[in-house]
Amino acid sequence: MKFRYSLQTKITIIFCVAIVAVCLIGIGAHIKSQRESAFEFYHLAVSMAVSEDSRDETDNRFNVEKFIDEGFLLVTNKKQRVSVLKIYDKLLLNKKRKNGKDQKHYKDTDEERMGKIYFSENGLDFGIILYDDNGYLVLSQEENERIIFQIPNVMKNYTALFIFGGIVLLLCLLYMATIRSIRPLKTLRERIKDFAEGNDEIEIKIRGDDEIAAVINEFDVAIKKIRAFRQARQLFLRNIMHEFKTPIMQGKLSVEMLDESMYKKSLEKVFIRQENLLNRFISIEKLSSGELGLDIHAYNLRDIVDASLDIIGEQASNIRVKIEDKKVQADFDMLAIAIKNLLDNALLYSSDKKAYIGAIGDEIFISNVGKPLEFPLEEYKKPFFMQGKKQKESRGLGFGLFISLNIFDLHEIQTKYEYENGRSIFTLKFNL
Repeated sequence: MKFRYSLQTKITIIFCVAIVAVCLIGIGAHIKSQRESAFEFYHLAVSMAVSEDSRDETDNRFNVEKFIDEGFLLVTNKKQRVSVLKIYDKLLLNKKRKNGKDQKHYKDTDEERMGKIYFSENGLDFGIILYDDNGYLVLSQEENERIIFQIPNVMKNYTALFIFGGIVLLLCLLYMATIRSIRPLKTLRERIKDFAEGNDEIEIKIRGDDEIAAVINEFDVAIKKIRAFRQARQLFLRNIMHEFKTPIMQGKLSVEMLDESMYKKSLEKVFIRQENLLNRFISIEKLSSGELGLDIHAYNLRDIVDASLDIIGEQASNIRVKIEDKKVQADFDMLAIAIKNLLDNALLYSSDKKAYIGAIGDEIFISNVGKPLEFPLEEYKKPFFMQGKKQKESRGLGFGLFISLNIFDLHEIQTKYEYENGRSIFTLKFNL
């Protein structure tokens, strides 16, 4: 499964790192507090064991009642006593073996986890033992009598864990609230994708006062405005096309009623040119607005070129064609119009009124003898870029080339223009 660097993933990682860090700090604080608590009571146990106030003055025995008054718990459970004394005896034996003499403070590094044996000045020994996560104070009386106390509060302080547990819970709640806040972004992404594909009949509106809700609601408002603009533009185009086409059709019908003459042919050309210009303007508007879609299928390239030549008409006889049969993925009508526009320009602006179209491999070449283009090829992909001085200096408006270049881009056909030895050469590279 491919790892996705989404916003939700990043937020999840940040919160996970924060929670792990808080847990580690909490565990560390808990251990520290336990050690401090243990040290406090160990110190109390040692202080009482060596203090003469905790012994009876008459017989030099530990005063059990004083230890109980300080909170030490007397261990009476037989099994528990046996386990603690087993560790105590082992430590005591190891102490006596070391260098053959007693030490006032003894700690074996190998047995550090088990406890310490202490000896008081007056011969009464005692020890602190760690067993089953609890601390025990062992007091050795004379005549092998041993008293065992459980040291209170050792390893039982969970304050730090509760505090940091609350912080972890708060982080989890914040994480869920954050994920819930950004969840509408997924819906927004889907709606934007639908809108980019031409579907403006979408609605997306959510409740909330945060920034994400504000962005989504503003996007919904923007879609409604764009929808209204598109509807107004479509209504305007339908009306203007109707107003322009009606007189053209009337003019063409009127010309048909005239007798055959040079005057009739001139008028027919005028109305045909006006109709072609109108259709070009419609195509330009659709290309500019991104509404022009393609119906892609596999076609024979020669058939597409022949369709272009049929549209050109009588002047097609001045075009030299050298194209073999090969399959291309294309919108037949749109690509035929695009090639037709290039051939039209090649004939119109050639010095000898001739043009050439040929194919080698996955490339088509359209060339003519004449002057080079006035502007870089990329400029002709911009609608209505030839204005003012540019339009006066140019040989035309560049609408045909604009339409062709944009149709090639929709087909993902690479275009290149070169001028060599007095010839303009357009190269079209197909992805066969």
